[in-house]
Amino acid sequence: MTQRKEGRSAGVLLPLTMLPGPFGIGVLGKEAKEFADFLHAGGFSLWQILPVEHVGESFSPYKCVSAFAGEPMLIDPRWLRDRNLVTDADLDARCEGTEMNSVNYETVYDRQMVLLRTAFAHLPARLREEAARFDPFWLNDYALYMAIKENYDLHPWFAWPDEALRRFEPKAVERARREYKSMIEFYRFVQWVFDAQWKEIRAYAAGRGIKFIGDLPFYVSEDSAEVWSRREMFTADEQGEITDVAGAPPDFFAPEGQLWGNPIYNWELMERDDYAWWVERMREGLDRYDYVRIDHFRGFESYWKIPAGAGSAGEGKWVKGPGIKPFLAMKRELGDIPVIAEDLGATGPAVEELLNKAGFPGMRVMQFGILGDEKHLPHRYEENNIAYTGTHDNTTVLAFMYELSGDYRDKALFYCGYEGDWSRGGPGCGICRAWIRLLYLTKARVVIVPVQDLLGYGSDTRTNIPGVPTGNWRFRITKNAVSEIDTGFCRRLAELTDRLPPVEEKKPAKEKA
Repeated sequence: MTQRKEGRSAGVLLPLTMLPGPFGIGVLGKEAKEFADFLHAGGFSLWQILPVEHVGESFSPYKCVSAFAGEPMLIDPRWLRDRNLVTDADLDARCEGTEMNSVNYETVYDRQMVLLRTAFAHLPARLREEAARFDPFWLNDYALYMAIKENYDLHPWFAWPDEALRRFEPKAVERARREYKSMIEFYRFVQWVFDAQWKEIRAYAAGRGIKFIGDLPFYVSEDSAEVWSRREMFTADEQGEITDVAGAPPDFFAPEGQLWGNPIYNWELMERDDYAWWVERMREGLDRYDYVRIDHFRGFESYWKIPAGAGSAGEGKWVKGPGIKPFLAMKRELGDIPVIAEDLGATGPAVEELLNKAGFPGMRVMQFGILGDEKHLPHRYEENNIAYTGTHDNTTVLAFMYELSGDYRDKALFYCGYEGDWSRGGPGCGICRAWIRLLYLTKARVVIVPVQDLLGYGSDTRTNIPGVPTGNWRFRITKNAVSEIDTGFCRRLAELTDRLPPVEEKKPAKEKA
């Protein structure tokens, strides 16, 4: 066998929410460790996840109430039980009304928060002191924001009846800190628990040779602690009202464009302090993950700016972004930053030039290549690419083959060199294996396969349908499903294509004198 080429590797895309387990959602517990074991057995060295920050009412991981705070639903209740903060009966109640194959976010969130409050009420002095020492720069404003939101039935800041609080006026904020002291301490406790569990899972994965690729959304949600407490970082008028929001221009797939609604950054102000908030955001990201994927990377080059209150995205216009400057600031403070740039969709030479200046790898998606975007055809991949069969925004390979017209399907089958029955799904799905094999053979330094393609699943297991506001992010796999994946096939393919992680050489023990 030839020597493994440095840097070639393979990974799996599996959101933490998709993990199996008894709590209606994936959690940071033994199932996560078991999946790390599976990755190790299959010759993988990367686990790509979606954002793990505290989601808002849409339950989209790309619309969170904080750019930093971890999602409380991901906390493993067994960790609390093992520290005598909750009982087995509490765990049984936590599981009631949840589903195994789909995340019922509404039920899971309500039951999880009840459990976490029970745990907080039983927190002994020793752990309370330990939790108090957890104090990242973003925690106070996040905990205060959530305490006030809870008092106002979880409504966003711009719907609060207290105008002074809406405007983040200092006296009102200090009054709220005193008034909601107990709730603030609770939300601080929740984040301490999340951080402790995350570090435990990451350390376990590292011990199995697995590194995490995290996801950093370009924009933040209007319903977030950052927009509420740092209004100056976004385009707003003298009354603090958001004046411009983000989206995408009209195109073939969306004739009226896409109106996302996220506030636009005040880049001029950010430049004055050398993009300090972005530096801290990247610092926190690299503290949590091994690699950071920046979603909507093109927004640094130019972004679609829409007046707040506009009837459609078509009323927007392109505005020049900050370019390379935020990344230069990050590198001055943090050194080399292991970033993956999501450069999909309509980009153009200017975005490609920015990507080259930054030196980040971009993404390639096989499905786009089959549909006619030639740079996404596997034989055109370059070494500095992160290549996928599909992303969380794509359907599965099997569903994609079903949805293709006859000519495109014939093209896909011929390109993959597959002559068998392409329509049969399941863990041994022939067409899925053909796509994965082709992906592994490319020049791309890193390849990532969504877990649904390893399982040969269809369209009903899709993670997300862009532009569809409901029903996304809910699919889960079962423990039995993971055991059905042929790790021998995955490992042998990784070995033959030089993607198998290197074996650490053990130094011989010294002989006793």
